[in-house]
Amino acid sequence: MNDDAVIRSSREKIELGIKGEDLAASFLKEAGYRIQKRNYRIGHSDIDILAQDESSLVFIEVRTKSREDRGMPEDTLTANKLRRMKKTAELYIAFNHYRGPARLDAVCIVLDKTGRIRHFEHYMGVGS
Repeated sequence: MNDDAVIRSSREKIELGIKGEDLAASFLKEAGYRIQKRNYRIGHSDIDILAQDESSLVFIEVRTKSREDRGMPEDTLTANKLRRMKKTAELYIAFNHYRGPARLDAVCIVLDKTGRIRHFEHYMGVGS
């Protein structure tokens, strides 16, 4: 693979991730969540979407794949990834002196070449 193909591939992955996060944020807003922050960085980690539902502060990881990718986005929610999500949420809670219920969610999306949604799932409480 030449350098141009690598750059194009990296740029396409970034664009796919942004599109997935935009779709997830729209879905969550329509479902009544209040989006508080997006792409919030803490050290080397980030929170894709930080939102508030009726009762909890919700840390949401968005996993987006294209139809051409192997496997499903859910497959990338490994035990290691879930541990990192939990640690990032704990840091956010400590730094912001938050007291109240919180949970980890994931939104998993598969898009086809035209950007149409082929798979969309919102998983609540993934880090429990």
